[in-house]
Amino acid sequence: MKNNITVIVDNKSQIGLKNEHGLAIHIEYNGKRILFDNGQNKEALFYNAEQLNIPLTNLDFIILSHGHYDHSGNLDTLLKLNPSAHFYAHPDCLQTRYSLHPNKAPHTISIKPNILKSLAEFPETQKHFITDVTEISPGIWLTGQIPRIANDEDTGGPFFLDTDKKQLDLLNDDMSLWLDTEEGIAVICGCCHAGIINTLTHIKQQRPSGTNITLLLGGLHLVNANKRRIDATIDYLNKQPINTIYPAHCTGDNAMDLLQQYCTNVQTAKAGLTLLF
Repeated sequence: MKNNITVIVDNKSQIGLKNEHGLAIHIEYNGKRILFDNGQNKEALFYNAEQLNIPLTNLDFIILSHGHYDHSGNLDTLLKLNPSAHFYAHPDCLQTRYSLHPNKAPHTISIKPNILKSLAEFPETQKHFITDVTEISPGIWLTGQIPRIANDEDTGGPFFLDTDKKQLDLLNDDMSLWLDTEEGIAVICGCCHAGIINTLTHIKQQRPSGTNITLLLGGLHLVNANKRRIDATIDYLNKQPINTIYPAHCTGDNAMDLLQQYCTNVQTAKAGLTLLF
């Protein structure tokens, strides 16, 4: 079968599939099977995978883009189903973290304790906590920690490491994945808390000059972005020769509408979307 990317879980879904606030993307590339993030609840991931005829066993790699509950909710089950898989994430994904909105009780958004326990029990030789750019298999790359250089980009929310708002959570664990293809680079984002400008700039710096980004898929976390940031994002994306952009998950309806209005290459990503390359 050709290399392919399938969205199994997203906030929106095609008819006949379940949606939730979460993200999970299955990738088949050069004989390797990758699950990039794994959603929030068991219902959507396993139901949709069955409907899409995607077995969640015999995975080669299980990737966690960052340590939030809506990307890690099925990790305990997946580790049991895939005892030979290799797990990759940034070490900061294990932190306790909170979303603190004004006039609302603190909301814990960390990886759940039972999942942390399963991860702790997974073989040490198969766990890889990385901070640098890493090629996990020929042509399959993880960004590692992404430098924050764009003035208009922030983490996208009121994220803290304590309930007293003294320790800002910079979400340094935010990582993306890219694939080398014949046409260029295919980029997969989880939430892109590092910012899509920072993320793509970092990736392009790792590749030979002139290498194009041909595909961008995943959450862009523009749901809370102001007009200045969205305008800067649109301006940057329009300068990149990207064939197609598929915003998903945490991009936000307002940002999605503006991206579709002012970028000519934006399509809707939903659970069930399959791309062949």
